[in-house]
Amino acid sequence: RIERLEGPLRRGLQNLGVDSRELEQATAKAQRALRQTLEDEHGRWLLGRHREAQCEWPLTMHEETSRHYVIDRTFIDEKGVRWIIDYKTGEHLEGDRAAFLDHEQERYREQLETYGRIVRLLEDRPIRLALYFPLFPDWRVWDYVENGTAE
Repeated sequence: RIERLEGPLRRGLQNLGVDSRELEQATAKAQRALRQTLEDEHGRWLLGRHREAQCEWPLTMHEETSRHYVIDRTFIDEKGVRWIIDYKTGEHLEGDRAAFLDHEQERYREQLETYGRIVRLLEDRPIRLALYFPLFPDWRVWDYVENGTAE
């Protein structure tokens, strides 16, 4: 099924502005990310059916100026927890994998915490934040806590 997506993926990447010289490699990378996500139990779970599931959920925060955000994936699990997932297509090719994941979690913590703050304004349920790396595959998960985070 993923092989049949080559044409639509290629057109989608073209529409996103991927340079024609990089199109073949980008299409293969997208197919590999899909394949590895579907082979991974966490990846299948993230993409599975959940309450209030949305992909590319657009949100706007109005403060001094309007800021627009897009959450890659969100849903409510069977325990009533809101999940906010951000996909990262970086690859860890060598070295300490745990150190790489720690670094990426710190690098993107503020971004996901911002998503958590916005969603908290909309609802009052527990929130879990996650970075998912489809090209490994692996992930990092932590709880959103107002005025700080818990691991």
